[in-house]
Amino acid sequence: MQKGRRQALVVVLSQVLLGAIVAAVCFAIAGSRAGASALLGAGIGVAATSLMAFAMLRHGEGATLVRATIGFFLGWLVKVGFTIALLVIAFGSPNVEAVPLLAAYVATFFGYWFGAVRLGEPTKQQ
Repeated sequence: MQKGRRQALVVVLSQVLLGAIVAAVCFAIAGSRAGASALLGAGIGVAATSLMAFAMLRHGEGATLVRATIGFFLGWLVKVGFTIALLVIAFGSPNVEAVPLLAAYVATFFGYWFGAVRLGEPTKQQ
């Protein structure tokens, strides 16, 4: 279970890093409103992934395959519902710029993939 938690942490940290980079670029190019919108988009992606990770890992090491599978699908449903709800709320706000928000949200997908690929690399033995 430690490995699963470590994997989830690497994925979330990768998402945070890429989301922050996109937000900094948006801030530098288009100002504080664009930077804040990008931070919001990254936050939505990171929060949704964190919720899914929690739902998947909450059962512990003794979980049966059925319980783990239910945790996975329940986590996925919560992630999708949470993401849709937050995006609808964000797009309804007159202070949010859509392009920076979506750019940072999409960057969290790359963070997810980068974290997953990074975890697939062999570790060095000391």
